[in-house]
Amino acid sequence: GMLSAMIIARTLGVDGQGKYALIILLPNMFYTLFNIGLPSSTVYYIGQREYSLENIFKTNLLTATILSFFTVIFSFLFIYLYQDIFYKQIELSILILSLISLPFIFLNKSLQVIFQGKEEFEKYNLIVILNQLGVFAFCILFLFFLEWNLEGAVAAFVSTQILILSVLFYFLKREFKLTFFKGSFSNSYFKNSLSYGLKGHVSNILAFINYRVDLFIIAYFLNDASVGLYSIAVTVVERIWVVSQSVSTVLFARVSNLSTDVERANFTAVVARNVMFISLIGGLLLYFLGSWIIKLLFGASFIDAVVPFILLLPGVVLLSFARILSNFFSGIGRPEINTYVAFFTTVLNIGLNIYLVPKLGLVGAAIATSITYASNMLIKTTIFGRMNKMFFLDFLLVRSTDFALYKNYINKAFQN
Repeated sequence: GMLSAMIIARTLGVDGQGKYALIILLPNMFYTLFNIGLPSSTVYYIGQREYSLENIFKTNLLTATILSFFTVIFSFLFIYLYQDIFYKQIELSILILSLISLPFIFLNKSLQVIFQGKEEFEKYNLIVILNQLGVFAFCILFLFFLEWNLEGAVAAFVSTQILILSVLFYFLKREFKLTFFKGSFSNSYFKNSLSYGLKGHVSNILAFINYRVDLFIIAYFLNDASVGLYSIAVTVVERIWVVSQSVSTVLFARVSNLSTDVERANFTAVVARNVMFISLIGGLLLYFLGSWIIKLLFGASFIDAVVPFILLLPGVVLLSFARILSNFFSGIGRPEINTYVAFFTTVLNIGLNIYLVPKLGLVGAAIATSITYASNMLIKTTIFGRMNKMFFLDFLLVRSTDFALYKNYINKAFQN
């Protein structure tokens, strides 16, 4: 992923990187707005074992197709109304090219989670890896060999989504014998998944806004070059989330499958404090190496991304911890907790960005984001502690017994 970002940034330059970040934000934003929480409800109901896997697969396939159709129509309307505000320096043809990815994104996200729900994490992670490798390979093809510039970077993104869908159908057929001709659309599953999914869907929308609203505000108050600098700062600093993202994938499915509240809480406590510990180490390493990484990978033209990057670090580390607790709330069937917290932090984030970006530029955006992420962590820590009658240090600070786990994992790795 970092190599792909490096190729795109060095090929397109600061201004082109900003345009690319805004373009790719478009299909991801509309997917987040209209997926109705289908991926999370899929994981939850596979864990509950109420419906056959064939019916879940068929229902997800048809639902994702219908949702993508209406989403594409809405996204064209958005471009027609707001291109002159956010995309005035970007050709319409490139924006339309990015929207071709929408049906594939809907299908990919709705089918990949079947592996997560079945706790087949090797296949799930293989898809994630292939996604990054696909972008990297297509970037080399379109940017280096064909020299397509901005449209080449967008074409690489779209081509990867098509590739991943083909791989998903292959793996689903091989592992679970799932094909379009098996199973049937389940009205009961659709209604229940809609009810569960919508509880957390608003949370997902607000979380996405929290993660990316600063790019739109920077584009509005500043320029595409500023978006390019900030997007690189975000790209590098969010590498810290590699651990929390991977663990969250497992945690959500595992919590959904565990039978007692005590097991769920204890398991989450162990995971949360170790993710916090590892993320803190990663944050410290990036603090000392971040400037060097940005200069080496992206070039001297992106040097102004260093200060926002450093200011983003504390918030990103703290949110790594909060993301674990978010998956606990979803796993126990209480995704609405995430929604309430996300509503408060989104309002806070937008307000701080609107106030600070015109005054401080990219520094203001980074400060606003870090404050928002820290607030998210503090609120969820309080809720989790009270819900499970745990002292916050029990799930915040790593214990000596946890290091025995690391020793065991290292020994197993060497044995294998």
